[in-house]
Amino acid sequence: MHAIEIMYRRWMIRRRAYCAGVMFVSLMFVGLMFVGLLTGTARADDSDRPNILLFITDDESWLERSIHGWSDLPTPAFDRVAKEGALFTHGFTSAPSCAPSRASILSGRNFWELRQGAFIQAYVPQQIPLFTHVLARHGYHVGNTGKGWGPGVTIDESHDQMIGETYDAIELPEPIPGISPIDYAENFRQFLDDRDQDQPFFFWAGIHEPHGPYGDQNHQRLADQFGMSPDTVPMPPVMDDSEANRIERGNTLYEIAYADQQLSRMLDLLERTGQDDNTLVVVTSDNGSVVLDGESLRAKASPYDNGVHVPLAIRWPAKMPGGRTVTDFVSLIDLAPTFLQLAGIPVPDGMSGKSLVPILRSEQSGRIDPSRSTVVTGLEWHGEFDPDSRSSRSIRNDQFSYIVRYGNIGGSQWATPIAKEFYDVANDPWEQHNLIDDPQYTDDIASLSSQLEQYQRQTGDPRITGDQDIFRRTRDYVQKRKRVGYDQTLTLPFE
Repeated sequence: MHAIEIMYRRWMIRRRAYCAGVMFVSLMFVGLMFVGLLTGTARADDSDRPNILLFITDDESWLERSIHGWSDLPTPAFDRVAKEGALFTHGFTSAPSCAPSRASILSGRNFWELRQGAFIQAYVPQQIPLFTHVLARHGYHVGNTGKGWGPGVTIDESHDQMIGETYDAIELPEPIPGISPIDYAENFRQFLDDRDQDQPFFFWAGIHEPHGPYGDQNHQRLADQFGMSPDTVPMPPVMDDSEANRIERGNTLYEIAYADQQLSRMLDLLERTGQDDNTLVVVTSDNGSVVLDGESLRAKASPYDNGVHVPLAIRWPAKMPGGRTVTDFVSLIDLAPTFLQLAGIPVPDGMSGKSLVPILRSEQSGRIDPSRSTVVTGLEWHGEFDPDSRSSRSIRNDQFSYIVRYGNIGGSQWATPIAKEFYDVANDPWEQHNLIDDPQYTDDIASLSSQLEQYQRQTGDPRITGDQDIFRRTRDYVQKRKRVGYDQTLTLPFE
């Protein structure tokens, strides 16, 4: 064979080997990208994704925080988050009841879109995606302390860990009577220690306070530690201004101040660990405070403003301009799509919440998104037995609140309201004067009624569609559970 021909063949062999190698590497790269898309690991660099701390108290209306001007209760940690980020003056829960409110936060859906999850003491169906599970699949270290979702039943192992691993093992050396023994901040520290150093995290700090029962000496602790004696506690005008009620309010307010101290410890921990700058901190509550007008609830478990209007402050030093007050109407169902967008993850189908990212990154105060001029809330059940009914829907704008109440006996009460209420909340914030029959407000009532019905239809609310089967069966189920003392072994979930 000619020498030149031999050299040419050797060159061709080397070229084919090189091309094959390039092709193999290319195919491997494409394959890894494809696998990454399937497993949810193809994403922006972790350094671009924020950590998230959701600090959520249990039963606290928006007015309890001193920054709003009604109360003098010292809550400096909340005020710090609000001043270094944004104070949201119109933050609302989807439902003024623990379990449906928390399920709405986790799912990014209105509570009535959650089937059995619309009820306290029921459960969240497996087919409804939760943002915590989505974050975990995309590389986030997810965990919680204190109160997560509930009260209710869990129906499979994945829903036993609805918010990742639970960190409750570290307790206070000297627990305060009536206060949870969980050391929230130390459990947060343990959670941070358990993650990979460069792994982004989501942590749900579920503070049990100020949910009752309260320590009977909390009011004295409030006076001793925070300088607020029973005769100086702010009293809702719908409550009888008695010594007993002032003491009870003092017992409640101490727990709010205590919760604020736990927030302060967590903020300090973020600073010490160098996580402060790129951690989105959200501080809120699941529903309103316990406020009684005689035997009637006027905040928690009610459709009134102080049942659904909750404190909300958000801070993100790295990417969010601070020193702002935002008046947009925001629902807690907006948090899920916000977290996912910031993490660079597509929002699952079915989330009705709207991402807050444009508001967070804006430098403006006031009404930033003109479309956020109303919010819709409601309730299905909170412990009553038929024929009593707490079922309701409400819509709120800057000036007014419109409420419709539903019955649960007979088909005619299902989709047709049995009572309506209308309040000028700008001038009557405790909704003491029902203006539903005042002809002066006919047009305002008609406008809000139309907007409420339109939103109910848009989101498939069974109270409008008339599709009552799931709600009727779930209502029967939770009433049965209550009659047997919520013993999970005596009743089984249904689909």
